[in-house]
Amino acid sequence: MERRKFLAGTGLAAGVAAIPEIANAQTTHRWKLQSANPAGTPNIELLNRFVSNIDKMSGGRLKIEVLASGAIVAPFEILDAVNKGVVDMGQWWPDYAFGKHPAGSLFGAPLGGSGSGLDQMSHLAWYMGGGGRELYVEYYQKMLKADVMPFLYAPDGPEALGWFHKPLKSVSELLPLRYRISSGLATDTLKEMGGTPVNMAGAELIPAAQKGIVDAVEWINPANDLKVGLYDIFKFYSLQGLHQAVGIGDIMINGAKWRALGPDLQAIVETAVTRSLFDVILYFMQANARALQTLKTQHGVTVFDAPSDYAPAFVAAARKILKKYEEKDPFFKKVLDSQREFAKVVAPYWRENVKLSVMISGSVGGTS
Repeated sequence: MERRKFLAGTGLAAGVAAIPEIANAQTTHRWKLQSANPAGTPNIELLNRFVSNIDKMSGGRLKIEVLASGAIVAPFEILDAVNKGVVDMGQWWPDYAFGKHPAGSLFGAPLGGSGSGLDQMSHLAWYMGGGGRELYVEYYQKMLKADVMPFLYAPDGPEALGWFHKPLKSVSELLPLRYRISSGLATDTLKEMGGTPVNMAGAELIPAAQKGIVDAVEWINPANDLKVGLYDIFKFYSLQGLHQAVGIGDIMINGAKWRALGPDLQAIVETAVTRSLFDVILYFMQANARALQTLKTQHGVTVFDAPSDYAPAFVAAARKILKKYEEKDPFFKKVLDSQREFAKVVAPYWRENVKLSVMISGSVGGTS
């Protein structure tokens, strides 16, 4: 008893109690992160920046190795692999989980802003401060029943309409094509339009196009598309896709691994994610512009406008698809309603800012 009083008086008792915490603070965690992106693409570079920031901020206590598509599991198996601990972290897009629950598309690839008027920036505002983050975590942990901690981290949209062997003059020329398009709501909308969607991961695009398995391809954006090399097969390219006017990749962390970090390292990961959201937007602003110029001047690619009847046909089909899912699934409706309510206030203001951008662009001769 006297010994305990002495220790308490000198503060040593608190020090003894803190020894496990000190040991934990000195633990080095080594994780593997598998991406759904092929090696050499911009998203792999951005993931390496992201994990480098974590390494530096943690003083080397959390080291993450980035692996490209297919290194351990197939791209569409990434969530299951992270949930089971086969890999520690995964990176894909939320709409890849569409087959498990359709609301995934509303977080990472909402059709034209879910018909609410949200674009990439206003969608991120909804996610960060408009209730979206809470719904997103609920989606992974409760609807998908996955023991993971997910984060949106890479706003790499809007995504291009894609690559074609000749410019499209009308929607009727698009619909018969075996067209690689992202899974989820985009696929359902193309089917509703009468089209022929094909789902496949990035590593499969070139072989499929070479063999004629697909007639046309959308992947991500000029910077990513340039790296994949789609210009070797297709010479006509349109940026004006509505299927992912908002496109945001995410990461997920195995639940047990996340809980083992402790609050300090968890905060470091969260900070690195927020930095990544900003980094990725700025990266693609420049990289896409430069890549598009390279595609046109060095690879003979012709950029064409989407057919005039594309937008009306797509929007009409998208409204039917959204209505079908919100009537069928309460959680889907919950997310969609949240986006719509947020957009009622934010979208009108943001549209005025977009008008200013158009005015500025026009005053210097446009974008051609």
